[in-house]
Amino acid sequence: YRGEFAFFELDEIVYDVDALDRNPAAPKLPAVVHNFIQFKKGELATVQRILDEIELISLKRTSEGLNETNFTVGVLNCFFLIYLFGAHPEHLWLAYLVEGTYMIPKRFRIMWNARPLNQALYYLDFCWMMNFVGSIVILALMFAGWTDGPHEGEGRRHGGSVSVAAREALFNALLGVSTGPLMGANIALPFVACLFHDVSTMTGLFIHVMPPMVMYTFMWKGDLIREAWPRIFSLSYAEKVRYFPEEGVFFVPGSGLGSVAGNAIALYLLWWIPYVCFMLLVGIDLPRKYNTDGNPANPKYDTVFHSTMRQGACVAIGHVFRGRSKSDSLQQCEDNCFDLVDFFIYMAFHLFAALSAIYVIGYPCFVWRNFHLGMICAVVALAVMRGSRRYTYYATKMYSRTIRKSFKLEETKHQ
Repeated sequence: YRGEFAFFELDEIVYDVDALDRNPAAPKLPAVVHNFIQFKKGELATVQRILDEIELISLKRTSEGLNETNFTVGVLNCFFLIYLFGAHPEHLWLAYLVEGTYMIPKRFRIMWNARPLNQALYYLDFCWMMNFVGSIVILALMFAGWTDGPHEGEGRRHGGSVSVAAREALFNALLGVSTGPLMGANIALPFVACLFHDVSTMTGLFIHVMPPMVMYTFMWKGDLIREAWPRIFSLSYAEKVRYFPEEGVFFVPGSGLGSVAGNAIALYLLWWIPYVCFMLLVGIDLPRKYNTDGNPANPKYDTVFHSTMRQGACVAIGHVFRGRSKSDSLQQCEDNCFDLVDFFIYMAFHLFAALSAIYVIGYPCFVWRNFHLGMICAVVALAVMRGSRRYTYYATKMYSRTIRKSFKLEETKHQ
């Protein structure tokens, strides 16, 4: 090194080459310096790769909608709906219809383009289908209000093109479903969260929270709705609505029609039975990675059942009901291969939870206005709390975990 420089800097300490020549360890110096330089280069490459990974995460979040515009629109829309719910409840149903017309197709486009599996079949799940039913009913009533003559409104005997009997039956069914299973789903489903920037997550929150809020306005602010929209909603039957049928609190599913609980259970079964048939005939094998002969299946579509099983339900069912090891359950999740016993246990629990919600949550909401309002406030607060956890993760943990993961990978390489 004498021919190139008389001293060099190592860790901010200057060493004299002449002094080092007299040191017995001097012959090892070139190798030490070479290793030090290579170490510095390796550090630089590691840091650069970590920065690239962090940039990829940032781009992913941006592609999901995490930007100033979406966040601002999401926050303002929440303020708008809260204001409308409190100050002008007679118009909340219209906001539900208009916003749903935008958000639900937008979410469908995202689900259709999802990879590695298309998620379009998620829309066959109960919560989505009930929102479709509610939107169709509102549109039908709007159409009837516009086309019927001024003397063919709901207050007359036959109610115009949509009879009073049909209006009452649909009202009872949607009231029970909204204040029961949909309200309960806000508590049970961890992905129902308030992420202002993410239209996909906000749509999931929308279809679970808005129906109970809309039915609150029909139940407890019906006079304002009748006054504002007399051609569409006169709600002449609202005062005589009963929650349970005359034969009692407990009845055979499918009977008890003419009551909130009876109609709600009937509507649930009108979804449950066809959905079970679809899954048995087609759906249960759609996401499987391998055919029964062991060859790759090249799956294209996912279902809510398979998604829920992968998120922990398979392990829980295997442990509690099947005596199955955790490793076997995780392998099933990896292969998207679940048997009929798993499916029937899942659907039986779905049935039990939905019917229980009609009794445990729906009935108190029907009887006590403050309970109904309190449940809405509670599920909204729960959704906000879940969203705050996600934003906290974005701000404090997401990038640090990426850095730790990269350094751990480097340590593994050098061992």
